[in-house]
Formats: sequence, C-alpha cells, structure tokens
Amino acid sequence: MTESANSERELRKRQAFIDREQDILSVSESLMADKGVRKVSIDTIAARTGIGKGTIYKHFDSKRDLLIAIAERHYAALFELLGRSTDPTQALSDWIDARLGGARKSILIRELTETLAGDSGALSTLRESQVRMRKRLAQVLSGLSTTRGEAMERAMWLESLVQGALVEMESPLRSRSFDVDEWIESITRIASVLLSQPKRPEKNQRLTYL
Repeated sequence: MTESANSERELRKRQAFIDREQDILSVSESLMADKGVRKVSIDTIAARTGIGKGTIYKHFDSKRDLLIAIAERHYAALFELLGRSTDPTQALSDWIDARLGGARKSILIRELTETLAGDSGALSTLRESQVRMRKRLAQVLSGLSTTRGEAMERAMWLESLVQGALVEMESPLRSRSFDVDEWIESITRIASVLLSQPKRPEKNQRLTYL
C-alpha cells in the first residue's frame, strides 16, 4: 500500500473516531437531559448508541471524563456561535436563543456542573471553558477586541440574567401563561440596551486646577 493510501486510510479512521465520539456525546446529552445525570450509566449509553461499552471507554476513561466533554462541547458551541455574525446585536440574539431556546441543554450543563462540584480538577477545566466563552461574549458587548473593564461585567450580568430565566422556566411555580418566546424576546431587548451603553471616558488621574 502506498504512503498516500496509508495516509488517506488514517484520515478516514480518525474521522470515524471523531464522528463516533460526537455520537456518544449527543446520545449521552439527550439521555441525561431526559433522565438526569446520575441516572444515566455507561451501560445505558452503550445500549442506546449500539456502541460497545469497551469502545466508549476508548473515547472516555470514565463517566467523569464524559461529563466534562459534554460541558466543554457546550461552551465551545456557544463560543463559536458568538463569532458567526459580524453584527453584535444578531450575535447576542443568537446566543440568547441558544441558551433559552435550548433550555434543556443549558439546564443539563448546570446539573452536570453540580454533579462535579466536589471535583476541583473537573471544575477547573469547566471554568476555563466558561471563561473563554464569556470573554467572547464580552467582545461582542464591547464591539472591540479587548475584554477588559465594563464589557466583562456586562457579560457576567447577562449570563446571570439568562440563568435566572432558566430557573424560572423549570420552576413548578411558574404561571400557566408562561411563554418562553416572550422571555427570549424580553431578554434580547435587555441585551440590546446593554450593547448600546456608551463607554465611560477614562478618568484623568491628575487633578486639574483652574
């Protein structure tokens, strides 16, 4: 077999490995969103995917690693989404729609993070992914390449607002007239206000005397 053929074969194998890994993550995510993180085992995932348990362990050493990969993929998708549009308003609208329109996934990530709460190594990894996504959000809010100062504060505030909306969406006390689409539109309007806030001029540290 020629070197070129070997190279092509290795590329196909690598792509098949990546595709299989994404299938495992997607099925795991769906199962956990329906049943809860703790109720889904590797055996359950193997049965649903039709992929042998041993093969799953070739991709992920443990359920812990699988949970981390699900969360990292979630934050990476949000990061990528924020960079698709050159229009900051559209980018924010897409981000909010993904967070609230895909509420089950966002709620799952919160549950998953709580499950890993006692694992400092896992939390450190998730925090890095979250911060990377948050910096991109701050860039969208500022419209500049910098992520320092008020833009980051507004990014954190907006995230908190979305998290509060998610809590309300899953609350058993929510009104029967609760409309998810109206919430998304409302938060998008608030985000537009955040985006339009003028930057404060830098303070001159020296006193000026007349």
